[in-house]
Amino acid sequence: MHDRGGAALAWPCWHRAIKGATVTGDEVIHAADLHIDSPLRGLGRIEGAPVDDIRLATRRAFSRLVDTCLEDQAALLILAGDVFDGEWRDFNTGLFFVRELARLRDVGTRVVMVRGNHDAESVLARHIPLPEHVHTFPAEAAGTLELPGLGLAIHGQSYGNRSVEDNLAEFYPDRRRDLVNIGVLHTNAIGAAEHSNYAPCTVQQLVRRGYDYWALGHVHKRSILHADPWVVYPGNLQGRHAHESGARGCTVLDIDNLKIRSVAHRDLDVLRWAEISLAAAAAADTDDLLGTLRLRLQQIVFEAGGRPVLARVLVDGATHLHARLAAHPEPFAAQARAIAADLGDVWIEQVRFRTRPRGDRARRAAGAPSSPARRARGPRRRPAAPRRVRPRPRPARLARRPLPRPAPRRPRAPRRPPLRGRGPAPRPPRPRPPAPAPRRAPPRARPGPDPRERAPRGPVTGAPPSPPRCLRMSLGTCPKRHIRTPSPTPLHRSAHAF
Repeated sequence: MHDRGGAALAWPCWHRAIKGATVTGDEVIHAADLHIDSPLRGLGRIEGAPVDDIRLATRRAFSRLVDTCLEDQAALLILAGDVFDGEWRDFNTGLFFVRELARLRDVGTRVVMVRGNHDAESVLARHIPLPEHVHTFPAEAAGTLELPGLGLAIHGQSYGNRSVEDNLAEFYPDRRRDLVNIGVLHTNAIGAAEHSNYAPCTVQQLVRRGYDYWALGHVHKRSILHADPWVVYPGNLQGRHAHESGARGCTVLDIDNLKIRSVAHRDLDVLRWAEISLAAAAAADTDDLLGTLRLRLQQIVFEAGGRPVLARVLVDGATHLHARLAAHPEPFAAQARAIAADLGDVWIEQVRFRTRPRGDRARRAAGAPSSPARRARGPRRRPAAPRRVRPRPRPARLARRPLPRPAPRRPRAPRRPPLRGRGPAPRPPRPRPPAPAPRRAPPRARPGPDPRERAPRGPVTGAPPSPPRCLRMSLGTCPKRHIRTPSPTPLHRSAHAF
C-alpha cells in the first residue's frame, strides 16, 4: 500500500495469520546501501582467488539479511535507500530482489523502504513491481505509515532524482502519540567527504523532530550518531573494495512496551576486506616486516569467522630499507602472498609502499644510533634566539606636537663617470685650430739658356737681339728653369717658362 499524497496510512495486521506463522512484533531490522550486483573492485589482480563466487557477494549478503529476518521472526524490515546500483540494467537483479522479498511475505514480515540517490536513477526501481507487503515512501513529500498492531509509526521520503540538495528532514511530519516513531532518511548527516552531500542535515535537526529512532542510509560505515533518541547508520551489507574494510551488516532493534530496549549490530557480510599497515621504521630487515604481516593476517582470519579475507598491505614510514624496497618491490610482494596462501582463505589484493629514507632525527626517535659522520661533527648546538628590542614609548607632550614636514630635496646633479687612478679630474682638451691647407709645390721649370752666355748678335743689319723676358734670368738669380726654344731665324731666342 503506497502513500502518494503524504497522508498517514493504517496498515491492517492481517500478516499474523499467513500460513499459520506468528510474529512476535518486538524486533525491527534496519539495513541500508545493499547495492545488489555491484561489481567488486580489484578482483582481477588477485591470483588464485575464487573470483566467480566473490562477484556474488552482494547477493549472498542480502540473502543472509532475509534469513536473519526469518530466524528472528522480525516484524519489520527497514531499507534506507540504495537497494540497486545506479544504471544497472540487468533485470535479473530485480527479479532476485523480488524473490527474496517474497520469502518475507510468507511469514508476515513487513518491508518499508525509501529510494536513495542510486535508486532514483535505476531503471529496475522504476519498472519492476514490488510485492504488496512492501511499502515505498513517495518522493513528492514525506509520508507516514502507521502500524497500530505493532505500535509503530514510520516516516520517510524517497529521492525524486539523483541529486537532492534540500534538507528533507525539516519537512518530516510530527511524531505520532502513543506509538514508536521511526524516521527513514537517505542523507549525509555527518558531512562525510567520501560520500556526496545529498539531503544534508545535522544531528541536532534530527533530534528536534522528537522521533524515537532515525534509520539513516547513504554512509557505508556503521556509526551511532546519537542515543536516546537513536540516530544510526547501519553501514552497507557487504564491503566492495579495500576502503570498506571490517565487519558489515545490519542493525537490530528490540522494542518492548513502546520503548526501544536495545540496538545491536549483526554481521552479515560473506567476504571481509582488510587494510594492514606495516610500520617500517622499527624493522631491522624485511624478515621483521614479513613476521609482523603474518601475525596481523592470523588475527584478521580469526576475526573473520571463516569468511574469505581480501587484504591490502601498506608499508609506511622512514626506514633504511627504502632503497631496497623502492628498487625491487616484487620479492617482498611475492613473499607476502606466499604467507597469505599458507594461512588459508586469505588473499593479498595489493601491496603498496610509502617508505622514505631515514634521517638522523628519525633514527633517534626510533632508538637507533646516528651515523658515524654525524657523531664526528659533535653535539648539535641550537642557534641563539635573536634579542628582541622593544621600542621606547614616546612622551605624551611630543606625541601631541605635529611633526614638521621634511624640506623638499634638491635634485642632484648627474654623477660623473668614475675616475681611474687618483688626483683631480683632468680638464677637457682645448679645441685645436683647423690645419692649414698643404702648399702646392711650384711647377718644375723648363731648362733655359744660360744667362751668362753672351747673346748673339742680331742679323747682318746689325740690330741687337731682343732682351729676355726675365730680368733675373739675365742676372743669373732666377730659380726657375728656362727652356730654350729654337727660332726660325739662325739666331736663337730664349723664352721664360712661367
